Amino acid sequence: MIEFKWDHLQLCSADAEATAAWFARCLNAEIVRRPGRVDLRIGSINLFITSLASAQTVRPHEEQRQGIDHFGVVVDDLDAAFEHLLRCDAEIVEPVKRVRPGVRACFVRSPGDILVEILERRPAEMTFT
Repeated sequence: MIEFKWDHLQLCSADAEATAAWFARCLNAEIVRRPGRVDLRIGSINLFITSLASAQTVRPHEEQRQGIDHFGVVVDDLDAAFEHLLRCDAEIVEPVKRVRPGVRACFVRSPGDILVEILERRPAEMTFT
């Protein structure tokens, strides 16, 4: 059986810094700065914040709005999980693709228009040329 584990919740905001500051001030979230972005941790929950302007370039085929964009779950074997989703007649929004070294993902949509990212995280492969 494929085990799906919590990975993150993706927020979309017109002002990522203000959103992060609110979560830090009101919910004691830890602000995690990464190159070009600001994310949050509340306990063991990862909250990723995408600016509304950046979201347009991430998935231009969908209208972006502020709020919860999607949530992510992680699996050990994305290919097996994808085949499972196909057998379950899941609505595939984006097929499996490489996001960055060590990370592959696909997107599905559930009834209720809920977008779910299925991820596989592996140690980044180092290549030398």
